[in-house]
Amino acid sequence: MVNEELLINYEANVKRYGTTDKSTEHKPRADYFGSRHKFAFMAFLGLAVVYMMRVNLSVTIVDMVRMPSSSATTINTTKRNPTSTVCPIRNAATTFTVGHLRSALISACNDGEFDWDIKTQGLVLGAFFWGYTVTQIPGGLLARKFGGKYVLGIGIFLTGLLSLATPLAARSSTRTLITVRILTGLTEGVTLPAVHHMLSAWVPTQERSTIGAFVLAGMQFGTVVALPLSGFLCDVNVDGGWPLAFYVPGFLAVIWFLGWWWAISDSPENDPHISEDERKFIQISIGNLQRDTTLQTPWLAMATSVHVWAILIAHIGKSWGFSILLTELPTYLNTVLHFNMKANCLLSAMPYMAMWLCSIIFSFIADALRSKQILNTTQTRKLFNTIGFIAPAFAFVGASFTGCDQAATVTLIILATAFIGAVYSGFEVNHIDIAPEHAGVLMGITNCLASTCGFIAPYVISQIVTTQGSVDQWRIVFLLTAVVYVLTNSFYVAFATGEEQQWNRAKRSETS
Repeated sequence: MVNEELLINYEANVKRYGTTDKSTEHKPRADYFGSRHKFAFMAFLGLAVVYMMRVNLSVTIVDMVRMPSSSATTINTTKRNPTSTVCPIRNAATTFTVGHLRSALISACNDGEFDWDIKTQGLVLGAFFWGYTVTQIPGGLLARKFGGKYVLGIGIFLTGLLSLATPLAARSSTRTLITVRILTGLTEGVTLPAVHHMLSAWVPTQERSTIGAFVLAGMQFGTVVALPLSGFLCDVNVDGGWPLAFYVPGFLAVIWFLGWWWAISDSPENDPHISEDERKFIQISIGNLQRDTTLQTPWLAMATSVHVWAILIAHIGKSWGFSILLTELPTYLNTVLHFNMKANCLLSAMPYMAMWLCSIIFSFIADALRSKQILNTTQTRKLFNTIGFIAPAFAFVGASFTGCDQAATVTLIILATAFIGAVYSGFEVNHIDIAPEHAGVLMGITNCLASTCGFIAPYVISQIVTTQGSVDQWRIVFLLTAVVYVLTNSFYVAFATGEEQQWNRAKRSETS
């Protein structure tokens, strides 16, 4: 266990004297760029590359698929639901874009290579999550056995190779593409459990919100880069354009892997470049740096812990809304609000830019509240989780009634996504609070079940929204998401905790 009194004294000396003792000769290496920050930066970049490879299909599918003509779509939609509200297609010169930009670009052409109906598109988009859910729990177990460095590095490297192979698979057959996307999910599924395992080894307790949120914000940063980049690459007159959106992040993944393998160690204990002072700082905070091999995974204790269930329910709620935003937002902007391809990509990226920035800001506030003892860990997690769920719920309700008002709709979507960034100081780091020894496995469990939303959400939307979609149909989607957020957050607030659980360090002899 962590020596709380020693930790308090250590932190007090650092704060008062700028060192671990009262002398000025021994400067601590805890407050500037050290080995733990190098790990955090590389993990941030790794998750960014991972999400570039994950979300690019959401944008490129608009360019890949041969869409029906607008006239035919209007007739079909009217027959299906005569009362549906269909937004008029505005002149390109007067189309609203965020920041009051005016787009004079020609709308994206609809002469894609593939004749996929809306259900086939849902299968292609959702196939990734079929594989992604399978390797979540094994990813945590493998990270604990072999080290998070190796599991994370190899997982991203293989995902990069599959990204490079995606265009060939798509042109081969739909079945081949779906197979490659499933394999991509399998290789990428180990990343978050491995990251959480390494966070529990590298990050002092008082920096969990800040460093944890920074690392996980790599997912949003990758999305911010991938969405507009994919759109611009689709317009490049090379091999049809869209394959470049898979080649570029695949190549970056291989480059990142080489840097990760060379620069990062699995834990402070194994890092030959870490200073003794930083090693001591981390050790005092989280306990023994050497992982206890006598620990076993307390499966029954986890399954019966209401605190684990609180994290799981919150994770499912967040994943539902995030899956809709991540995989369906480009289609919504394109088919309902009638943005052209380039405007679509820029607008799709802006919510994640806001989320990325807000997650960092909220993390500093969260750690400040804890370090100043204004709130304890439990209160901090519940507060920021509530911000990250309830504020977006209100925004989704508002967006469901804005109709064809492009400015209002996009603004509310940006606000909704921005506030979701608060959850990285909520349930997202709660795994490490309650079970640092099993954080990777616990993340694997919750992310495995939550990731089912990745293929359930597109299917549900395909049952609600017709090929071209309408304001009324998407209103149902937005309201449903708001309800999910409110209910799942209520469960989390009722049952979550920030205290380490007794079963976290149970020995084999104590649990067998």
